[in-house]
Amino acid sequence: MAKKKKHPPVKHSTYERSDKHAHRKNRRNKNKNRREKRAPLLQASQIPFGLIIIAYFLVVTFTPNWMALDTNSSKFMTLSILNLLSFGYLLTRHDIRNEPGLMMRFFDTWAGKAYGIFMVVVVLSFIPAINTLESVLQFTKLFSVFAAVFNISLILLRDISYVKLVLLMGVTLLIFDSVSVFYYIGEFIDGEIGSVSDIKSVYSNKNILTSAMFVKIPFALYLWMFSSGWVKRIGLFGMFVGMLAVMFMYARAFYLGLIVITLVFTTYCLYNYYRDRSTTHFRLLAGFVGSLVLALLIFTFVRTNMYPEQRRDRAAIGTQLGTIQDDARESNRIDAWVWSLDIIRRNPVLGVGAGNWKINILEYENQQKTDYIYLFKAHNDFIEVTSETGIIGGLLYISIFVFIFWNLIKAYLYKDGNTRRYRHLFLAGFGLMFYGVDAFFNFPIDRPEIQMLFAFYLALGIVTTLARDDEESEEKARVLADEPQKKDRKRTGLSKAFSALLILLMMGSAYTLYHNFQSSKLQRIIYQDIMRGSLDSDPDRFLEEFPFIPNVSIWGESINSAIARYLLQEDRNEEVLELLRPDEDINPWDARREFFMATAFNNMGKTDSALVYSKKAYELKPFYFRNIHLMSNLLEQKDRDDEVGPYLNRFLAEIKDDRQAYLFTTSFYGRRGELDKAWAYIDTAYQAMPNDSLIERQYRMLEHQKFIAPHSELLQEAADHYNNQRYEEALPLLIEYTEKIPFNQSPYRMLAFSNYHLGNHEATIENIDYIFEHGEVEGSLVNLRGVSYRALGDHEAACEDFRTAMEMGVESGEQNYRNFCEGGG
Repeated sequence: MAKKKKHPPVKHSTYERSDKHAHRKNRRNKNKNRREKRAPLLQASQIPFGLIIIAYFLVVTFTPNWMALDTNSSKFMTLSILNLLSFGYLLTRHDIRNEPGLMMRFFDTWAGKAYGIFMVVVVLSFIPAINTLESVLQFTKLFSVFAAVFNISLILLRDISYVKLVLLMGVTLLIFDSVSVFYYIGEFIDGEIGSVSDIKSVYSNKNILTSAMFVKIPFALYLWMFSSGWVKRIGLFGMFVGMLAVMFMYARAFYLGLIVITLVFTTYCLYNYYRDRSTTHFRLLAGFVGSLVLALLIFTFVRTNMYPEQRRDRAAIGTQLGTIQDDARESNRIDAWVWSLDIIRRNPVLGVGAGNWKINILEYENQQKTDYIYLFKAHNDFIEVTSETGIIGGLLYISIFVFIFWNLIKAYLYKDGNTRRYRHLFLAGFGLMFYGVDAFFNFPIDRPEIQMLFAFYLALGIVTTLARDDEESEEKARVLADEPQKKDRKRTGLSKAFSALLILLMMGSAYTLYHNFQSSKLQRIIYQDIMRGSLDSDPDRFLEEFPFIPNVSIWGESINSAIARYLLQEDRNEEVLELLRPDEDINPWDARREFFMATAFNNMGKTDSALVYSKKAYELKPFYFRNIHLMSNLLEQKDRDDEVGPYLNRFLAEIKDDRQAYLFTTSFYGRRGELDKAWAYIDTAYQAMPNDSLIERQYRMLEHQKFIAPHSELLQEAADHYNNQRYEEALPLLIEYTEKIPFNQSPYRMLAFSNYHLGNHEATIENIDYIFEHGEVEGSLVNLRGVSYRALGDHEAACEDFRTAMEMGVESGEQNYRNFCEGGG
């Protein structure tokens, strides 16, 4: 019997094996999806964790300001308390306590390591900080977000299916925010709201509302990309209304963001088609781009046909994008970025200290600012973080995003082998991309409601990086470790120590942020008094109730300086000095301390001390005119007038629109008899502000002193000849006088009539034209010009002037018109 020939085993290609594996896996996924559709959103055992996640989104977002100056203070306080309660509950869970290594898995990813090291660098940045308390406050804010990321990561490590809950909340909140925008746009169209800037919904301002919608769009995009049926359609709808609402909010940065992300998503879909030739990618791209185009068309229609007419062109997206550069210059945003880069250059290792950007930036800003309205944020979180924590801190912060994006790219390249992991990383990566747009142009790092979106995206990215599909138990969709968990003493001890540290830091953060909230409520009272122009609150209340932290306000003024202005109003000058003397290092670039101390010394009659502090204020803030005014008066009192001029000259060389500066400077030079300088400044002011009554009064007074008074005898002699009808004698004197003074209508009027009586009709017409060019049009002069034209034989020009004079109510003009012009006479 012939022996059967053995054939070598068939070798399948890697692609064939992966295709078979993918086919089996897709079949399992379909069965799993059917079970998930029938299952409730949360099982009973999942409810506690689900409530924690819901709380992070809803409690932080909907916390009111509770009469604080800024909602951030109340929301960060709420977040710190929520962190403490959530982590305390997590520690009571047996499944977490029995897996102590689980808590340290956060740091098994590069993003987690970078985040943890970044927080250490933030603490190290306290070393060079001018204001350590402000660094402590900033650290508590950053740590509260870190704790939220950590808590959410622990929950997702236990069960990744909570992502479904977050998706549902995210899209629901996106639609809610968008619909609220549409409602208020309707009120704006009806005239019940004066400006789109007044639209803020449940947020503290329109910028946060716009940011909240923009950064939630990835939830809708995820549903559109990876869901089916009615859920997919909800994702498309949420994406569309989110884009439309963003367009209505005049958000230039987010217009740019939509353009950039559209390009990224288009590239992504086209590359997907290149890889597998599936037309599904074109449908996905069409949904995204179609939503954007439809949103643009609807916005354009509403703007063009329904907006108040004066707002239509200004609201156009093209107009808004065209003003980005100009707006950045006007708001000093570009200056802030340039100054920040110089801060980084000068402080490359540890920066200037967490929270100290708004303090150190005054070294630059006050060299050109005329007021105390400051940029307290850099409008770019990446630049500001680097300024405060140094280049290493900045790179660590940026690397958090980079590691998540890199993991997304790796998952994308092998997505057939790990579908759920890729999808979750897609949500995390695109979520951080949308957030990154906001962070590049604004400061979401200081907005708790936006930080909760950042926290979820980052937590999901970290957990999914650790995860792999549980092929043995697909029903629970639970994330397992790449290697089985092993209890070892070292990891257990480290976990316990880390838990204790977190508890202490959470308690400290809650304590600090509670005091920050109490301070913000008092700051609101002061802010409202300043805006109202009436400091009628009791300073003793502020002295008693302000907590020890923070020691500077939201806008960078020391708390003691804020209180000092009330004490100055009540003439409690000694208390002002006692209060402000220890404040030298709280914000050494602000200059309010020095100015208030100079004012207090001046009120007490201590001129030398007042002058010392006024000069210190000038060095810090050279273009604050109230201080220059005080310093100039003090120098005059000490007979040091020669020192005043250079200060005034420097100020007006840079600042061209300060009325008080022009009035004071011209008065100063007028008192010194330097009429040329006084006249040069008041003439500049009068050209720039011709409708200002005080400027005009000063102008007329100096004009009389410089030009009229020195030649008054000449004018009087000319007027005497004129009044006595001796026009031949008056004419040369009037010509001499008008050549020596600026335009003055009265002598020019006498000059015109003198030329007329002497038969100089061409000169008369020239005189009258000059008067009308530089002064007022008088009916009698119009008629006189007509008479001169008639004398020269210009009948048409004469009749035109006679008609004009008649219409102006001049009787002789009417008579001349009837005698010489009607009936062709």
